[in-house]
Amino acid sequence: MMLTHKNPGFLMWLVVLATLLFAGSASAGMQLDIEKELQLLRDGQAQKHIGMARYRFAVFTFEDPDNTGLGNAVASILSHDLLMNSKVSSIGVLRYVGDLSKASGDQQLRYFDKVEPLIESQGVQVAIWGSIRRSGEGVRIDSFMQLSPSVMRSAFSFSFSMPPEIGRGRLVHRIGPDRMLTQRIALSPEQAGKLVPVAVDLDRLRAAPNDHAPYVAQLPLGSVYYVQRRQGEWIQVGLQSGQSGWLHSTGFCTGSCASLLSVSRFASGLMAYDDRASLPELSEKLAPDAKAFIDQLWAVEVLNGAPAKYAEQEALYRLDPWCPAKSGEQAIPPGGAAICNLHAIARLIGLSRKAAWQQLQGGQMKEDTMRSVADELARISMSDPRHVPTLKNLATLFDFLGDVEPARLATRLADEAASTGHIPVHELAPSPEPQPSKP
Repeated sequence: MMLTHKNPGFLMWLVVLATLLFAGSASAGMQLDIEKELQLLRDGQAQKHIGMARYRFAVFTFEDPDNTGLGNAVASILSHDLLMNSKVSSIGVLRYVGDLSKASGDQQLRYFDKVEPLIESQGVQVAIWGSIRRSGEGVRIDSFMQLSPSVMRSAFSFSFSMPPEIGRGRLVHRIGPDRMLTQRIALSPEQAGKLVPVAVDLDRLRAAPNDHAPYVAQLPLGSVYYVQRRQGEWIQVGLQSGQSGWLHSTGFCTGSCASLLSVSRFASGLMAYDDRASLPELSEKLAPDAKAFIDQLWAVEVLNGAPAKYAEQEALYRLDPWCPAKSGEQAIPPGGAAICNLHAIARLIGLSRKAAWQQLQGGQMKEDTMRSVADELARISMSDPRHVPTLKNLATLFDFLGDVEPARLATRLADEAASTGHIPVHELAPSPEPQPSKP
């Protein structure tokens, strides 16, 4: 028996859906109401949207407490660029429309309380949100990004086995931070005023791939729209209703607007790294946290892939500006403890290489170097006690040095940080400064 359906648009959608599934890839977007999705989540009725997509992004309306009218515009521009210009195939972009700062029913949910359950339920790897505030006569736009625990484990966690002549166990690293200020830019009134018309045009489909073609449809709320084909700077988009139309894929955001795209390009670049170890592009438009994240990835690639004698020196050269190893310095660098943790690992990798090992002056020099690295980690852990790899590495180094109690303490604090996301007042102080070895 053959099943039939009277709606030709529905049949078209089934054909496209089957094509996407059998091809193993998808490029689709969806606009969703934040409050409705949260209510479905509370009622246990939430469904996974664009389930065939391998890489999943969520973009939330930017908070707009000063009523600039730009919250939806900025989010629309970023979500559109993610979908149209992603560096990976098989992506789904969920565009959440609504006010993150507004209390949610009786739950009084705000900010991260809304972001985290939504992205967790949808299996989102990268979430983007932000805030827009008036600054003088213009506006300041802060864009934030959060990476899921799953993608942090699969793509941005590494380990280094310590050679027997140096120590025991493995040193671990997780690129950080997983939640970061990605960009902060200031726009004049004239520059800000151009964003809304750009965003409005991105939500309306044209009949043909040119700026003079009439509009034929509006991107719907609550329905999937999918990429069909590209033609120059245009892309054809299909709706579940069976309608299709054209949107700009490039060239839609120029001048000051183009600065915003550093955020979406960085998010896409992170997933490209997960897909094929392709490093994200380093842009001057990114905030320090994002730049520190990229520099850590660069250093990891150097340490992992280069058998060169001085690979660790190249890595340290890139990391030194972020994490100078100065006695008593406890200020948190961009990215938190993560970048200093990698800095310490690079020092130990240098110690383990034969050329560097021959320069050591016996066992005392080796122990002094190990203790110096442990002190570096202890200092940074006091200012950022939530970075579990730093605490685990401290436990490994203290154990090698024979410092039994500090090793146990570091292990306990690492377990507490892993289970709760934070620990109370930090109890781990650096060991006494090493004394110069005697000639």
